[in-house]
Amino acid sequence: MNRTFVFCFREAFMTSFRSIFATPHRASWVAASALILVMGLTGCSSPAEEDMDAIAVGEDGSVGSVKLLSVLVVSENEGEPARLLGTLDNEGDETLEVTLSDEDDSVTVTVAANDQYPFDTNEAVFDTAGDAPGANTTITVEADGETTELTIPVLDGTLERYQPYLPE
Repeated sequence: MNRTFVFCFREAFMTSFRSIFATPHRASWVAASALILVMGLTGCSSPAEEDMDAIAVGEDGSVGSVKLLSVLVVSENEGEPARLLGTLDNEGDETLEVTLSDEDDSVTVTVAANDQYPFDTNEAVFDTAGDAPGANTTITVEADGETTELTIPVLDGTLERYQPYLPE
């Protein structure tokens, strides 16, 4: 790079810098402006920690007019009872029967039209978990005359927030 250019750039920068802080009044104004800018930018920070707990680890899908939101199962071990968690969201105008099946069991629930069915407050349990915690298992979901498969995680009580949902 040309030395003359570097020298000219440095001199122009230093002259501008010196002129900004030439008087105490101007220096105070610059400091106040910088403070306002920093305070304004902190409003753009990441969400609060409690919002991060709301992150879902289950799988999403859909069958007919029903959306499957953050579906997973919680079980102590493979072969033990497994509780479904997540939410069914019926976006249709009719009440629907939704059947969720694993390799050896099925659960049927009724979801009202334009309503949700949250499994955290409506307990639905498979007799046995098809896979061990930490693995994924496949369930079949049938609603509104359609069928789909969903591969969902199997969790245990290692994460404290899932302990209350472990089936007894």
